[in-house]
Amino acid sequence: MIAKPSIPAYILCGGKSSRMQREKGLVLLHNKAFIHHIINCLESITDSIFLVTSNTDYKQFNLPLVGDVYPERGPLGGIHAALKHTSAGRILILSCDIPLITKEILKQLILKSEMDKKSIYFTVTEDKWHPLIGIYSKNLLEDLDRTLKENRLKVIDFIKSQTYRVVNVADAAALTNVNTPLDLVELEKHL
Repeated sequence: MIAKPSIPAYILCGGKSSRMQREKGLVLLHNKAFIHHIINCLESITDSIFLVTSNTDYKQFNLPLVGDVYPERGPLGGIHAALKHTSAGRILILSCDIPLITKEILKQLILKSEMDKKSIYFTVTEDKWHPLIGIYSKNLLEDLDRTLKENRLKVIDFIKSQTYRVVNVADAAALTNVNTPLDLVELEKHL
């Protein structure tokens, strides 16, 4: 039996979910919350799963909740909270709105990141960056702290200021972000 990687996974559950008009991670797909689909995928990859949120509705998943150090700072604030929380050298970051993510994609991401220890490793498809499906190094914490204090909140801008690599993923559907009720309807039509 192959051992699971020792990388902890942090799922970013925070945010206003203004486009979805409800808490995205708790939206149902096939009678299970998005977050449940992601947790199921992660359970075969790591024993360390954390939810980055202060919303106590997520306690139902029996996983540790990690609150933001800098509230209201979007995904970059969530990545910071995760890196501040961990004692590991690097972490897996996932958004809560990717219910079709597969363990094969995550294993590929982890494997490639182990070969070349850049500060950030994330997935891309033919036409889109997916920075919230990525590996982030603990050594980013100081720069991230400074960036958040300066209220520069764009994840892509932060990534471009660091050393990073991308992992090309052919299965774009598995990386689908479900951001609106219409996105959910479209996704359900194709499943």
